[in-house]
Amino acid sequence: MLDILSATVPIFLVVGLGFVTTRLGMFERSDMSVLARYVVKLALPVLIFVNVAGRSLGEILNPTYLLAYAVAAMVMVALGLAWAAARGVRGSVRAATIAFAMSGTNNGFVGFPTFLIVIPAFAGLAVGMDMLVDNTLIIPVALALFEAVSGAATSWARRLRDIVVRVVTHPMVIAIILALLMDPLGFTLPPMIDRSVSLVAQSSSAVALFSIGGMLVGLRLRGQLADLAVAVGGKLLVMPAVMLGLVLVLPLLGLPDLPPELKVAAVLTGALPSMSIVAAVAEQHGDGEFGAASMMLSTAVSFLTMTGWLLAMAGFGWL
Repeated sequence: MLDILSATVPIFLVVGLGFVTTRLGMFERSDMSVLARYVVKLALPVLIFVNVAGRSLGEILNPTYLLAYAVAAMVMVALGLAWAAARGVRGSVRAATIAFAMSGTNNGFVGFPTFLIVIPAFAGLAVGMDMLVDNTLIIPVALALFEAVSGAATSWARRLRDIVVRVVTHPMVIAIILALLMDPLGFTLPPMIDRSVSLVAQSSSAVALFSIGGMLVGLRLRGQLADLAVAVGGKLLVMPAVMLGLVLVLPLLGLPDLPPELKVAAVLTGALPSMSIVAAVAEQHGDGEFGAASMMLSTAVSFLTMTGWLLAMAGFGWL
């Protein structure tokens, strides 16, 4: 637990820095929108490119693991949208934010350090597969949801075309495509460009966390507690339960069984807090406060819930 805290406390320190400096007036709350735009449209796409480039598809194509994560994430998207419909906010930005908060997983900031502690020999493989699903399915689906609710009313055919065009031309999706083409084409970046790209990529974590802290200034939770409870509870309790079920059931359907370490990685992936860019993406559509609150609350509560899931996996004999 101390090792996990040593990996996650810096997250809170940077978020706290953003909150304090904005609260003291060094930055305006509106400045956080600019920082969030930088993260979503430049720094994060570059980070994705750096992490995916050079990897062959054969490295990170375990069908059981990938399918379990993909199916679990889409189940959470469906549950999030169902909750929004029950609350009477179907087709709204809030519906998209809830769905993203429940399905997007913080593999980079929390997952990788946790895996290095729990399953060090499989940490890189697990995070590589997680990022593949994140970048080719979960993030594009989230972007499509936000684009769908932010566009002007028009015909369904035109709306679908606009969504596809906006998602395919989004910087994060372009980064994924370019990165996956690097290995087949045998192309590598020149050293000077590679170092420049790395500098931009390294800025994404700090700027994203700092902007989340700034978004928390003046945060109003009245009227949002029910949505927060569902988003955080779904992410930390329901998603890992779905992952556990899929890890046990998919081999019975003929897919390869996973080694114990990857079973642990799969369940922990579901149990990780919400993806850090939920706040940045939601901010672009006017719901950054709720995105920041769900990310922060899920991160804080995950210290307890991940411990419980680790105990459960020890009971299965996987640890």
